[in-house]
Amino acid sequence: MNQLTETATRGGASLRAPELSSKKGVKRWMASRRWYLALAVVAACYSAVQLLVTARVGLGWDESIYVSQVTPGLPPAWFSAPRARGVPLLVAPVTLFTSSVIVIRVYLSLLSGLGLFLAYYPWVRLRPGAAVPAAAALFAGLWTSLFYGSEAMPNIWVAFCAVAGAGLFSLYKRKWSLVGIVVAFAIASLVRPTDASWLALPLVGYGLVTRRFRAVVAVVAGLVVGWGEWFAEAALKYGGPFARLSAAGAKNEAGLHFSLGEHLRALDGPILCRFGHPCGDIPLAHVAWFAAIPVLAAVGLWAVRKPARRRPLLIATASGAALALSYIFTIGYAAPRFLLPAYALLALPVACGLASVARARVGRVLVAVAMVAFFALQGGTLLERAEIEGAAREPDRLAAEALRGHGITRPCFLYGHAAIQVGYLSGCGMVGITTNYGGYELPRQIDAALTRGEWVGVLSNRKDTPAAFLSIWHRVPLITVDGQRWYLYRPPQAR
Repeated sequence: MNQLTETATRGGASLRAPELSSKKGVKRWMASRRWYLALAVVAACYSAVQLLVTARVGLGWDESIYVSQVTPGLPPAWFSAPRARGVPLLVAPVTLFTSSVIVIRVYLSLLSGLGLFLAYYPWVRLRPGAAVPAAAALFAGLWTSLFYGSEAMPNIWVAFCAVAGAGLFSLYKRKWSLVGIVVAFAIASLVRPTDASWLALPLVGYGLVTRRFRAVVAVVAGLVVGWGEWFAEAALKYGGPFARLSAAGAKNEAGLHFSLGEHLRALDGPILCRFGHPCGDIPLAHVAWFAAIPVLAAVGLWAVRKPARRRPLLIATASGAALALSYIFTIGYAAPRFLLPAYALLALPVACGLASVARARVGRVLVAVAMVAFFALQGGTLLERAEIEGAAREPDRLAAEALRGHGITRPCFLYGHAAIQVGYLSGCGMVGITTNYGGYELPRQIDAALTRGEWVGVLSNRKDTPAAFLSIWHRVPLITVDGQRWYLYRPPQAR
């Protein structure tokens, strides 16, 4: 009997041994990758907040232009000179199957979470510890990062590529990093070639000085992809590269400027701060965290004593500063999204600066209070901005529904106020007009649409007739929003 008991005990122990070993293996695996897992948690939370807050916000003017380029069956809106083809390529995997705005938002929310994870992933190897997940959380916590994560706009994707590119540049001795550098700067230059160039400038300069020629070649190769496409399209559609550059510069108010004041006023919105879009007063609470960035970044750089560990942070800081200064000194207006790549890069030394301050007991309390205040401020601004933009874009959806009640059929063409957004939602060709609707002569786009036999409508939110040629058109009320009535004008021959 004792022998049987002893045998059973030994058998049970032998069965439990692999189980215990397996558990220890999992724990060791988790421990060795805990900062990657922490980064993954940050990325998941980033996507989750977007899905909760911004998924139902309609498409804006610029978004509708980008998305219309790759929506089957929809005539693409006019693609102005400054734009690049990267954003349409990003949304194409969804728009090829559906034009649903909610599906586009969900897709971009999930994709931006993946982008955040991949962007900071190389930095975990460069900066082992909590600093990298903390940096990702700081950047992801900005209301601009959360709002634009699900928007079909370029700047957030440039930000992800900038962080990844700088990290991979610092890991240039690894073969896979060179391929990653090319991919990062190729995507960035396809999305926004000028931003990619400013971000690459410090990396190229540093690489030439330190004889990191392979890394420099990788950066340049990535830039060639985006600029090559941009110049090829310039030759085919815009009268040549110089003509397109001139038109893009005029559109973006490029030149020698000092727009820091505009950028400060834009910190809490609206999403555009230029002529016709006043930004209001300077928000002091937001200016506080903005002013803390260079201070904490300097502290972070000083706190990292080893040159090998400080060097990647210096590269990221220089790249982010170059992008920020380019907007402040060469563009005559501001938008909160413009500085997203700079925030993404500077979050790395800022996180190190916060870690340095938190080493002291008093510092930990100060950092904890500051972080609570920071995330509360950003969260409140996000909710406010999402509500404002959602309400501002809701009339576009209502107008598209109302047009169906007026017998709109495809093929169709819309011209006038919010025609870009309403045209996308209605599946029509479109030309958006903000002020000048034309004179006595019929605009050529409308004339061409009528010649093709399309259903044509002109949208206006003015009480008076916005152009002389419309005086003989049929005018009917379309929708009323907040006491403002929109009108639909139909050709004289229309019934």
